[in-house]
Amino acid sequence: MKKNPVRRYAGFCVASFIMALGIALVTNANLGTTPITSLPFALAAIFSLSLGAATFLLNVLFVAAQKCLLRQEFSVSHLLQLPAVLPFSAFIDLCMWLTQPLTTSVYPLQLALCLTGCVVLGLGVSLEIVSDATVLPGEGIVIAIAYRSRRIFGNIKVLFDLSLVLAAAGLSFAVLHAVVGLREGTVIAAVLTGFCVRFFSRWTRRLGPFFHGGKSIRHGKGRA
Repeated sequence: MKKNPVRRYAGFCVASFIMALGIALVTNANLGTTPITSLPFALAAIFSLSLGAATFLLNVLFVAAQKCLLRQEFSVSHLLQLPAVLPFSAFIDLCMWLTQPLTTSVYPLQLALCLTGCVVLGLGVSLEIVSDATVLPGEGIVIAIAYRSRRIFGNIKVLFDLSLVLAAAGLSFAVLHAVVGLREGTVIAAVLTGFCVRFFSRWTRRLGPFFHGGKSIRHGKGRA
């Protein structure tokens, strides 16, 4: 089956919007942001940037880091991460604005908003995987580290997310004298999102033929 690049990128943009919406819901719950967003959140607070702008700038550094790690093996395909993260970053700012009216100081509602965000984020990540267009730089740098260190991607991903959280905590405390964006919601997002990705993947993978330009999707007794 010949893959359609236009559909794949369109699918990726849809996935990016859903992921951005999930991140915005978790962040606007005011119980802490997601681990991958923790450092951009701290940078946004320090330099008075929007969360989307801080996300984009940090991801540009992630692409540069991949160049240093991969050297001659760094190719044009790696640069495709930049046009991928641009709409994602813009969607974060848009969704932060759209979900701002949902902010509340009532803890049960904050918790519900955080949980909803994790579910939405998990759906977006599962769609990103199915679109198979490219990866975001935050994932690309983990792939590069795993490749160079010859370690398992999942283990490197956990360590990378933890390093972002620690960097966000240390940097925000050093500059702002307070830890920002890290609370119980960060732990909830770290634990719950992966489960949601696996849950949705059993259905979203059926969209593969649509994203890749294949024939119509069949809903029968084929592979689930």
